Amino acid sequence: MGWMSKIVLICAAAATMWAGCKADSDNIEAWKGTVKGPTRLMAVVGSDHYSDDLRTEAALAIVEMDRSDVSSLNLLREAFDELRREDPQASETIVAAMVPRLEALLAEESPSSDNGALQAQVRAKDAAYLVIPYAPEESRAALTRSVVGWYSRDFERRSLAGDYSAEQVTRSLGAEAAGMLVDALHEKIAPQAMIKIAEIIGEDGDPQTKKRAADRLVQIEKEMERPRFVQWLSVEIRKSLEAAGEPVDEARMAAVAIYNRENYINNGALAAMKHLADQQVVSTRLLRIADTKPGSTDTEAWAERLNARRATALRALEGHVKRAHLNRLLSIALDPSNSLEVRDYAFDRVGDIRSRSALPRLWPLVQRPGCTATSCTASAKLDKRLRWRAGELVLSVGGPSTIEKFAQQLPAVSGVQYEPEELEGYATRMSQMTPPPTSTVLELLDSQHWWNRVVALRYLERRGGEPDLPAMKRLMTDATAVVGEGWSELNPPAKRVGDVAKAAIDALQAREQGDNE
Repeated sequence: MGWMSKIVLICAAAATMWAGCKADSDNIEAWKGTVKGPTRLMAVVGSDHYSDDLRTEAALAIVEMDRSDVSSLNLLREAFDELRREDPQASETIVAAMVPRLEALLAEESPSSDNGALQAQVRAKDAAYLVIPYAPEESRAALTRSVVGWYSRDFERRSLAGDYSAEQVTRSLGAEAAGMLVDALHEKIAPQAMIKIAEIIGEDGDPQTKKRAADRLVQIEKEMERPRFVQWLSVEIRKSLEAAGEPVDEARMAAVAIYNRENYINNGALAAMKHLADQQVVSTRLLRIADTKPGSTDTEAWAERLNARRATALRALEGHVKRAHLNRLLSIALDPSNSLEVRDYAFDRVGDIRSRSALPRLWPLVQRPGCTATSCTASAKLDKRLRWRAGELVLSVGGPSTIEKFAQQLPAVSGVQYEPEELEGYATRMSQMTPPPTSTVLELLDSQHWWNRVVALRYLERRGGEPDLPAMKRLMTDATAVVGEGWSELNPPAKRVGDVAKAAIDALQAREQGDNE
């Protein structure tokens, strides 16, 4: 016999001491606010001495209690845990009878200014979610629809409300709940809410749900590009200004509306698409945006906005590009008329594909001289940056077999500059190769070009061992100057290859000592 049943039996034997033992609806209502009321409500839920209707009323009273001294959720869980152990059928019967009232509470519109009404709904939402495991099979879908539907109607304000967030609930309830969130997606939803919904669907949705969400996001992004979306934003901005008592400047309002539209697209729709970029409709749309260059007659402001979209679209494609996309992405990356940010993200996506077919189009960038000791124009600086970008990509894609050719292809014109970060980048890429190309890199210590020797030293600093120290120590007397910006800012500063050798040896020995401790 459970402890709640025992309470009721004791109560029945001592009726003269507790007149409230013969509970009715008036008692249930009164107990919501009394000190001992919560315990008595739990006793009614757990006792077969009362009708199912009264037991259901007691369970709902626990939900509706607005108390700071007790947790209604803990009481409800404890009551149903005990009841399910004693009488599983009664547990299902009571929960099934609670469903209509919980549905009605969650369906009510609660004004944002009415905090009491909102908190009542939050308690109902948490309770509806909590009792799903105790409900009969036929009632679980209805409870799930009510809970997720409540979140969906105002996801931004409600997603974190109560003891259970929308993310916790959806992940617990599975694909069916994730599918219901698709209906919450619309163009006027806050960007962060859109991203969170897409993330949940991307992780927990079934294939059909993901496809529906992907189609919806593409539709939303297109809606945002239409004039009527900007008009809606203008109206909202006007309302905000008027409510704050600020003057309405039409030109400024129009500019702010356009700015907000770009925020909705870049930080909402496109960022949300990242979580569903494995869906063809999304990847196709993102690639189309990435391909869309500003026109020759476009204003500078519009070109900046369009390029920001292109970069965001390429960023959202991370991990979801395929070999079939390689030539399109290379064309974007290698097009000098594209912004540097757009080109950088296109290079990233080329790297994602990891196809050696990209190498023939990358080698020419590796060969660009860039800045020299006597000349460093804006064009030369760009060439140096592109050389670095392409060089890391060649090493990442090509692997150990490209190291020898790579060292030969780096430009060797008089006075050519290499910044320490660039050579560090090449060494890092080599150190990430499997299997480690240590024997090949060791040969670079004897290269006639100082930058190759530095790359080898930086690689050995990361992947070398004690047997490699003698070869590294030979370069401590190397007086060849290192040429480029940033060498004097290193810690310790470096003026010659010998300085780099000493720093690399010290770092290797420290690493070896740490590994042995």
